[in-house]
Amino acid sequence: MTATEPDGFEPFYRQEWTGAVRLCHLLTGVDAVAEDLAQESFTRVQRHWASLDNPAAYLRTTVVNTCRSWQRSRGREQVRLRLVSARAPEADDLGADELLDAVDALPYRQRAVLVLRYYLDLPEAEIAAVLECRPGTVKSLASRALDQLRKVIDR
Repeated sequence: MTATEPDGFEPFYRQEWTGAVRLCHLLTGVDAVAEDLAQESFTRVQRHWASLDNPAAYLRTTVVNTCRSWQRSRGREQVRLRLVSARAPEADDLGADELLDAVDALPYRQRAVLVLRYYLDLPEAEIAAVLECRPGTVKSLASRALDQLRKVIDR
């Protein structure tokens, strides 16, 4: 631990690192950026470390927001690429892992709700707090996501 590092952050980092990377991967669907986004999230948590009452919840919220920002910029990039490219976007073929591919194809907020509910086993109230929405919105997003997954899997 260095002199500039807040007390207790290093053990927290070691304990939460793997879970944060997994959560980033599930929210983005891209291995290559999961560690970068997790690291960025920990950097943000460390800035506020001294004032945090529940660092794990703050980290979870930070990971979701960091992944959301990345997803938005990725979406803008894809739109620009389509504008530059004269060809129409190709249809996505589902690979060997149909379920993961189908989850990756969901809109970000729907994917986030499913990951937070079924991977982290969070209750609706906590998911709503992380996504900064109402519990009813969480239910609606989950319902739409599951309907979409059923359509893809039942093909």
